[in-house]
Amino acid sequence: MRSIICILIAAAQLLATDAFTTPQITTTTRSSQLNARPEARSREVHKNILSRRTINEFEPTLPDNWEKALEKSIEAAIYAPNHKRTEPWRFYLLGPKSIEKVCQLNADIVASKKGEEAGQKKLKRWLQMPGWLVVTCVKGDDDFNNPTSLAREDYAACCCAVQNLCLSLHSQGIGTKWTTGPVNFDDRFAEAVGFAPDKEFTVGTLWFGSAVGSSPSPPLKKLAVEGTFTKVE
Repeated sequence: MRSIICILIAAAQLLATDAFTTPQITTTTRSSQLNARPEARSREVHKNILSRRTINEFEPTLPDNWEKALEKSIEAAIYAPNHKRTEPWRFYLLGPKSIEKVCQLNADIVASKKGEEAGQKKLKRWLQMPGWLVVTCVKGDDDFNNPTSLAREDYAACCCAVQNLCLSLHSQGIGTKWTTGPVNFDDRFAEAVGFAPDKEFTVGTLWFGSAVGSSPSPPLKKLAVEGTFTKVE
């Protein structure tokens, strides 16, 4: 009993000292912390944008976390700017069977233009791509050639969604390549992927996975900020 009382007395004395006092956070300290966060976030976002590169060579297998990373990236994609909130984007994750169909279709298209050898070479390369995601845009009733049409707005929104997706994957250590070759716009492509070409059209196919080696360096821009930015009075 005496030992318990001694412990309680010691604890009370400790609570009464500064050694056990919770550090006081002043208004000035809290304000400086809040002000520092936007700058840190800005640097991180800016670095992520500038360091993202198109990846041409991927490791043969996807990283362990790729499914969760992809879902997170699609969430980022659907928060792209979207006039009238039409949400026109659709995403198709291809499995082995559909990948083989698309690769063979592309090889046939290449072979018909450049010969069988070129087709087989392209088939071999495409089959090496580890991850496949097809992005489509829902078709509207208005004319895409009209610059003020909703169809034009929807396509622009889908392109923004693709950029969001690529940046999100990049931030998680997964590289991408956005492809828009002729095979994407063949009706047989829609059948292989599983969407109706009269209701949706392809924005592009994204290959994704772990990059082989280090990420390529950013290319030198022909036009810097000064060559593209005009201040109008």
